[in-house]
Amino acid sequence: MIRYLIKNNFKIMFRNGLNIFMYVLCPIIVSSVLISAFSSLMESYEPVQDFEVGYRVEENSDFAEYIDLLADAGSKNGISFVEYKTGTPKKLVDSLDLGGFIEFNNDGYTIYESEDKQYEGAKLEYMISAFFNKSISDENEDISLDIKYPEHAASVNSTDYYGIIYIVYFGWCAIVCAAGLFSQEKKNRINERLKVSNISEFKLYLAKIIPIVSVVSLGIGISSIITAFLLGVHWGNIGLSIIIVLFMVIAATTFEVMIYEITNSMIATIILSFGIVWIWGFVGGSFETYMFSGHSEILKLLSPVYHGNRALVELSSIGKSDYILSSILYSLIMSIVCSFVAIMAGNIRRTE
Repeated sequence: MIRYLIKNNFKIMFRNGLNIFMYVLCPIIVSSVLISAFSSLMESYEPVQDFEVGYRVEENSDFAEYIDLLADAGSKNGISFVEYKTGTPKKLVDSLDLGGFIEFNNDGYTIYESEDKQYEGAKLEYMISAFFNKSISDENEDISLDIKYPEHAASVNSTDYYGIIYIVYFGWCAIVCAAGLFSQEKKNRINERLKVSNISEFKLYLAKIIPIVSVVSLGIGISSIITAFLLGVHWGNIGLSIIIVLFMVIAATTFEVMIYEITNSMIATIILSFGIVWIWGFVGGSFETYMFSGHSEILKLLSPVYHGNRALVELSSIGKSDYILSSILYSLIMSIVCSFVAIMAGNIRRTE
């Protein structure tokens, strides 16, 4: 009997093909728009390896005798020193696209930097400091910049980020694909007929959950394939990504079916589920990237969307994530609890 119900529910859902088609199309459209809009914001900065620095030495400055040594040390570290006898340092930096400018006088020196070239400015400052603290005491000792890159969150471009997180977000809106099924049940009073039969509430529940999860998974699966080929979205570990997304789709479906079983109203279900999912998405990085988000970490961890987004994006960018297990466990626990509540609500309504 349950196989017949599952098969029948599949037929009902596919008769409402527009919902499924929109479910495939919407993630592609939204991802494409946001990828284009935020591409420059999420570009990783690539500093230049070699750059020019202007300098000027006042007459009778004690620093004049070190200029040749400084220029030699600079050339070994990708910095070319060019003398400019006239012109305002700040204007020269901006107009000539210099990495900085040093003005040597009798009392010391002044370094002028550009706000747009912070990397070059920091490198220049470090080199000058190292030169005058080390090279003057030992003219035969070379100056080399020991550049280290500490561990940090890997950068991710807008294509991978928005191409992934909107698959997740629409996966949490699973009730869209179920709208046709529930409306047909209401119209034809299918639930009332089935609940006077000997079929358990658990089997009736599974007969709804299995088709919805299958259709939603199919829809976002097609969207994922299209965005990967057309937009170049990179998913990283495909196997783990599929498991994470599938568990989230199951959690989303059980959560929204639970709301429907409690309210017995499609309108109330859509309003409540979309409102809650929107909040989870807002906190979890669906609208403001979680890397730039100002929300507290505790608040983020309360959102199942955050765990999924973080796990999938990190799998894409670095091939691993500490949020894989938490995302799966969050979805699993949520699915179990929501299923229990939904079945209990169905049993209570059956006895009324």
